[in-house]
Amino acid sequence: MNSIKASPRLPQRDDLKIPVKERKTVETLLPGDCRWPIGDPLHQDFHFCGKHRADGDPYCEHHMRQGFQASRPRLNHYRPRALT
Repeated sequence: MNSIKASPRLPQRDDLKIPVKERKTVETLLPGDCRWPIGDPLHQDFHFCGKHRADGDPYCEHHMRQGFQASRPRLNHYRPRALT
């Protein structure tokens, strides 16, 4: 039986473009802002999404969908041994 393994998925680039004037830093984030990090924290252009987020969620609707990964179906590999 050949089993085909899925190749690892590369992280997707964020397709939500945040205008420079709307970008948030740690200092400018407000309680209702999306905390999705964009870019490399070691680079000067690092920022957070900053769009409006729903109460109780850390991210805006777009990033909540992007960050959710559905669980994979479990395969049942349990095979009871024959009683001897």
